[in-house]
Amino acid sequence: MEVMLNEEQTSHLKQYIYSIATISIDEARRHAGIDKPFLKQKHMAEWFDISVNTLNKWERQGLPTITIDGIKLYSKDEVSKWVLSHQK
Repeated sequence: MEVMLNEEQTSHLKQYIYSIATISIDEARRHAGIDKPFLKQKHMAEWFDISVNTLNKWERQGLPTITIDGIKLYSKDEVSKWVLSHQK
């Protein structure tokens, strides 16, 4: 099946696809925490693609955390440095 579009329809379709792609990319970035310098535990584990149990183990081994009013946060920069310091 072949669909023929005129220039105006093609332009609208391109704009629509661009809009959907932009929204999807922004949503994925927010979900991944790319734009956030600090993450909560679950999101930090997701960011490193590890389990929360592994993250807890790393904490016992010295992984830096920040706790404010009982909320634990992780600095992506500091955690990355810590992980790199264990590079062999």
